[in-house]
Amino acid sequence: MNDEDLRDLFAGLAMQGFASHGIHMDVINRAATNAYALADAMIEAKYAAKELPDEGIAGVVKKSRKSKSV
Repeated sequence: MNDEDLRDLFAGLAMQGFASHGIHMDVINRAATNAYALADAMIEAKYAAKELPDEGIAGVVKKSRKSKSV
């Protein structure tokens, strides 16, 4: 899947979210424009996230525990 396909997918999901709250036919073109603007922001964020340090499980630093002597 290339970025153009991903952009269409993101825009479609955004439109689905907008439609779930109801869209009046007078604003449908504006909603579609906003969906692609949101998709573009998501693509941009996707590449910006790669510049961040490791997160999640890969970013967890193991900590050693002192055992309690009995």
